[in-house]
Formats: sequence, C-alpha cells, structure tokens
Amino acid sequence: MEATPELVVIGLTCNLVGIFLLANSIIFRSPRRLIEEFFGVDRGSLRPLRDYILNKIQVVIGFLFLTAGFLLQGLWAWSQIEEAALVLGICGALVAFAFGVYFVGAIYSRRSFRKHLSEFFRQNPFPFEKNMRLTKQIGRVFGIEESPDDSVEDYAAKVARALGIDPKDRKGQGPERSIRQRMIREMAPEPRQSAE
Repeated sequence: MEATPELVVIGLTCNLVGIFLLANSIIFRSPRRLIEEFFGVDRGSLRPLRDYILNKIQVVIGFLFLTAGFLLQGLWAWSQIEEAALVLGICGALVAFAFGVYFVGAIYSRRSFRKHLSEFFRQNPFPFEKNMRLTKQIGRVFGIEESPDDSVEDYAAKVARALGIDPKDRKGQGPERSIRQRMIREMAPEPRQSAE
C-alpha cells in the first residue's frame, strides 16, 4: 500500500489536537492560591487533586496524538525517499545520540541535585532527627542504606556526613537527649511534655 498525501493532513490534525491537549494541561495557579500556599493556609479543597488527575490524562493523550501525527507524516515522507538505507542510518544515529544525551543529562542532574542539597543544608540548619521521613528521602538520594541496627540519631548523622555537615557541629538541631534512642524501624511520635 502506497502512502498518500492525505496522511500528512491527518497527521497535522493529530498534531493540532495533541498540542491543544498539552497546552490545556498547563495550569497557571492564581495569585490568590500562591499567596495562600506561601502563608500555609490550606482550605482543604479537592480541586487541585481533580485538576492534577485531569492534567495527567491530557498530557498522555496529547503525546499520543502528537506521536500518531508525526508517525503518519513520517510514513508519507518515507514513501517519497529513494535512498532509504542512508536515511535509516542517520535516523538511527540521531536516536542513539538522543538517548546518550538523555543518560548523560540524567547523571548530571543527579550530581547537580546532590550538590544543591548539600549547599542548602550547609547554609540552613535542619533537624534531621525530627523529620525522619524527609531524612530518609535525602539518604536515598545519596545512596545511604538503612540498617535495622541504626538509631534515628545514627542514621541522621550518616545523612549529615553525606551532605558534608559535621554531625557534632549541628547547633541545636538534634532531639532532646533525655528522650531514649529509638530504632528507625520502631519510630513513633515523640511524647508530649506535660505543662507544669
């Protein structure tokens, strides 16, 4: 079956639909919402969650339409080519180059993210022991293994060292020493001190 010029028109239509869906999925939050978020006011609305799900669906469908449109145009263009082997080789080289750039970019972005995290936490004191959820996430970024024998303080010290922070030199960031050391696997909220 020979590709016809109609495929180009259908492909362009798919591209337009895909671009519309992608553009529609971009939401710019209102200034009122940004101010509420900045000052920590949460009205408990489900709208952001509903919008997020809708936007994700629009992104997926938009990319599918764009891909279908480009494939249809490519199919028509392929039928016009006389030296298919040369073009196929160039296309393969471009795809390989793109994947190479992607993997180099992924490695660079991980290293850059670690560097920025380290700089941030060296300049901004943070109570790692009091926020173990975030501390564990930072630990995973730096490849720190969790051991069942580690106490909360031990693991937080490992994370601090990975960030380039001396665990003993963190002014007032640690938990109260009167609280018994807890194991990571048995974490519970710290008991409230009774008002006297």
